Amino acid sequence: MEEGVKEKPKLMFRLLESAFMAQFYVGKALSTILPPSILYLIPKAMGTAFFYARPGMRRRLAAKISDAMPEVTDPRELSRIGREACASVFMPLFDIFTLARHGDRYMRELRVEGMEKVGEAEAEGKGIIFTGPHIGGITIIHAVMARLGKPYTPIAFNPKDTVMPRYIETLEFYGGFLGCDTEEPVFFVGEDIIPKIREHLSAGKRLGLTFDVDGNGIVEFFGRPAALASGLAHFAYDTGAPIVAFSLQRGKGPFDNLMKIYGIVRCDTAAERRSEVARIMREVVAYGEETIRDIPGQWISWFGLWQWWDNAREIMEKKAGKQG
Repeated sequence: MEEGVKEKPKLMFRLLESAFMAQFYVGKALSTILPPSILYLIPKAMGTAFFYARPGMRRRLAAKISDAMPEVTDPRELSRIGREACASVFMPLFDIFTLARHGDRYMRELRVEGMEKVGEAEAEGKGIIFTGPHIGGITIIHAVMARLGKPYTPIAFNPKDTVMPRYIETLEFYGGFLGCDTEEPVFFVGEDIIPKIREHLSAGKRLGLTFDVDGNGIVEFFGRPAALASGLAHFAYDTGAPIVAFSLQRGKGPFDNLMKIYGIVRCDTAAERRSEVARIMREVVAYGEETIRDIPGQWISWFGLWQWWDNAREIMEKKAGKQG
């Protein structure tokens, strides 16, 4: 019986991966004949169908949005954000096709705000850590930055360590093909990357990673303690590299996009590590919240919010139990 229970999730993920791979190849083929304005109707329709096909998920998603942003009280607005969030699960794939086939127009019509902040961070000569939540054009943001003359090396999960290895490998391959740091295209988690990253930043190079993933760092996120990854804060403390908060946001049409640099978080390497890492994470997450509030329907990670809150509560309860 136990073996059967384990096999069921494996089968589910294999079926899900096959569906996503089929979507990739169908979308890639359609991108050769359909204009982007029509192509993007596909992920929007898929997201809407997913949203309405699962009433339980729809109610939970609305509850998560309400918990995080209690100021949103209109049920229609909650529904809009929820539909967009579901569509945002599928849209990053179509961002790849659009940038691949219409890269010149994409960059020509791209709006950029706050790029002078990147120049400020670069002037310190300690490298840069780019960060932001899983939001908007997350699969192509590194390629867009490379085309803006600021290539960086992202930290990514090794496909073989994910539940959909073929699909993740395909996305990472095509995403890297669109543009990246040619010297160091990617750092894979789990391949003894910490010394490599420290060396990378110490040489004045750029690094990219997100913060909205499972971790052991407890930080206030939408009004409650959340257990998030704090690796970027430790890298900043070890190297003195400033952290630049940014995002690539979609607008009303396929070529109405905004690269927005929110701000810089600097590290005092002379301070005590634990308190300084905690302060850095508070500032990073504050920028992340600002980003999500700007475009809540484009945040892919709404589905993990309650889990991070629950994990933080468990971690704090265990710590309290040991101290007691």
